Amino acid sequence: MNLRSISLIIFILTFCNTLSFPEVKDGKNVSALGFNFGISKKDALEIIKSQGKKVVEDTVDSKEIRTIIVEGALIELPVDTSNADLKTNLEFYDNELMASSLVFKPNNILNQSALEAELFKYLSGLYGEPVGKEEVLNITTWTWHITDIAVILSSNPKNNVARIDYVYKPLNQSRIEDEFKQKQQGETVEPAKQMFIDGNYSAPKQ
Repeated sequence: MNLRSISLIIFILTFCNTLSFPEVKDGKNVSALGFNFGISKKDALEIIKSQGKKVVEDTVDSKEIRTIIVEGALIELPVDTSNADLKTNLEFYDNELMASSLVFKPNNILNQSALEAELFKYLSGLYGEPVGKEEVLNITTWTWHITDIAVILSSNPKNNVARIDYVYKPLNQSRIEDEFKQKQQGETVEPAKQMFIDGNYSAPKQ
């Protein structure tokens, strides 16, 4: 076997290992729904392209915050999504992947409730009982903390949406600290940058 063949095999094995849900290494969750936290937007787009997925939105909220929305998921999911529209959201801070989300929009309220129950059961099986539950208006959120990652399951029956967010805490904390410094200097912080601003990781985006 020549060097080129060996290199190809190593690449395939490495790439496949990024597509687990979630990736667990040494007891720690280090995946971001098919990506690795901290990768650049360019690298994320390369992964998306290699999987033949369609980018449906690529926006810049500020010079630090960028968001990519992809049709479908880049990982195998533990639930049936045949009756739901599914998208993967990626949020970058200072060109590093800070948060990734799966957004499910079932075609009716019954499917939404069933999906929510399946996702809650699955996440509880992985991480145990959630450390927090909040209900605000129509939105219910459950939060788990796994080392440097916060996992949030949210449900909004009014909009028929269920969502899983993975947030990388160190990078998110850096964002909060930078924004605090900007406020002290009198700079205006954009509303789109207020997600998880209180650090409780339990406020899902709509």
